This record gives sequence, C-alpha cells and structure tokens, in this order.
Amino acid sequence: MIGISSPAVNYRVDKLIQDKVIKKLSLYVNPNFYGKYHAYVAFKNIKDWEGEYVFKVNCLEETNVYEIEGSSLDDLKKKIDIMSESLDYPRMVYIPKQQPYNPSNFDLKLVSIMKEEPTLDTMYLADKMKVSTKTIRRHIRYLYSRNFIRLIPEIDLTKAGLIMYAVFTHNVEIGRKFFARQMFREISDDTAGIFVNVGDSLEEVKEEFFKFREFDKDADLMIAIDYSVS
Repeated sequence: MIGISSPAVNYRVDKLIQDKVIKKLSLYVNPNFYGKYHAYVAFKNIKDWEGEYVFKVNCLEETNVYEIEGSSLDDLKKKIDIMSESLDYPRMVYIPKQQPYNPSNFDLKLVSIMKEEPTLDTMYLADKMKVSTKTIRRHIRYLYSRNFIRLIPEIDLTKAGLIMYAVFTHNVEIGRKFFARQMFREISDDTAGIFVNVGDSLEEVKEEFFKFREFDKDADLMIAIDYSVS
C-alpha cells in the first residue's frame, strides 16, 4: 500500500519508538468481540474519569471523549448516568448500532496473546497456538474485517508534528470518502459516525473541516491533545 517492504516498515516503526515519537503500540479490542456493547461519550474535562474505559481522547476544547463498554444497552446507559453524576451532563453521546459477537475459545486465546504482545509476528503466534501460520492469518484477517481488533500506535503528537482531530457527522458515506486520505480511525453505523483524522497543522484542519461543513452543516469538530487505549 505504501510501496515499501515489511522489514523497512518495521525498521521505521522501531526508530519512531526509539525516538519516543511512538510511545507504545496497543491492540484495541472492540467490546463487541467479547459479546458486549460500547458507546462514545464526551464530557467537559473539569476532571478525569477515574473509572474504566476502553479508549480515551483528551481534546483541545476542554473536552474528554471516552469509549465505554457494558453488558447491555441498559448497562451502558446506567454507566453514562454514573459518569454524569461525577463529570456533569455529557456534551455528546453516541451509541452505534452493533451486534455483539460470540467468540470461539481459539479467538479469545489469540486476542489475549496479541493484547499482551501486539507486535508478535504470525510465526510466533502460530507456535504459541500450535497451528499453522495460514490459520493465524485467516483468523486475524477476519477479526480485522469485522473491526474487532486494531493495532493502534500511541503517538506523541507534539513530537510527531501532527494534529489529530475527530469529526462527528450524520453524513457517514460522504465523511468516509471525504476523510479517506487522512483517516486514522472510523466509528460509524448507517445513521452517524466519528472520523478520527490526522493533519499537519491547525490551518489545514480548519480548512478541511469547513470544506466538510458544506456537506453537513451540523458536523462537530474535536481536536485531540492526546489519547490512550486501556
């Protein structure tokens, strides 16, 4: 896709880690994989949420965005109510349409190993799981295709000289095409979505966002200071 070999990619990633541009590599696991539900909720960052979360983004606009999980939709709503008691009324709540998964014991073990050591190659995973590399690749491709797992680099945005920003929109199809080149992550269903993107400067981000506003005048912009995967 980017025209360089796997060893060259690994060398560059290792160099970025050595230079502390990449703080660490984490395996994000969608709660749906474990048969759970998830939601995204934003609060004014008067204080941080001390409870559990899956993913967190600290934003420039005095806002923190949390991805949280629950055993059911009702459980999610109860958790949002509990967070609201501590953090005040949420600025945004987004619960995408979702279908919890029933993973096999094989997939549970595979994801558990990958979460502990996200950079393990397929040969090592095959040895640990006592199966062929072909089987490992097939399972990993499936998990990625269902958006159950993602390898996420936790980047020092200041050192990298990048601006990370998220756009919340109800115009998902146009958002997917519009942000395709700079997209870091997409969370969406057929009614709404959050597109997490990267840009080189605030001016570029502002220009891109105002262009997108021509397609969705109600789109919201959040600029990230940092983020973390639990």
